Amino acid sequence: MVQRKGFFGQLLDFSFSEFITTRIIKVLYGVSIFLAFVVAMVVIVGAFTESIASGFILIVLSPLWLLLCATVSRITLEMIMVAFRIAEHVSYLAKQQQGG
Repeated sequence: MVQRKGFFGQLLDFSFSEFITTRIIKVLYGVSIFLAFVVAMVVIVGAFTESIASGFILIVLSPLWLLLCATVSRITLEMIMVAFRIAEHVSYLAKQQQGG
């Protein structure tokens, strides 16, 4: 039975035999949504310093911004996960071909 390395063991694995991206992808998605929210808040506050009307307009439009950012980051991260899963499956198939 192959023993899996911990997070820091994988992080310091210079052979890149195991991927850490598959373990931290949820955190990356959360960070991207959080950053989109922070950007929206900064833009809204900046708009309110310009005029109250532009601030209210951006309050109405900010959910669309957050939805767009969440969608784009989700699609991007899913594409990354597909690439990593393909690599894992190809590695598994190669080991089966070698008899291991």
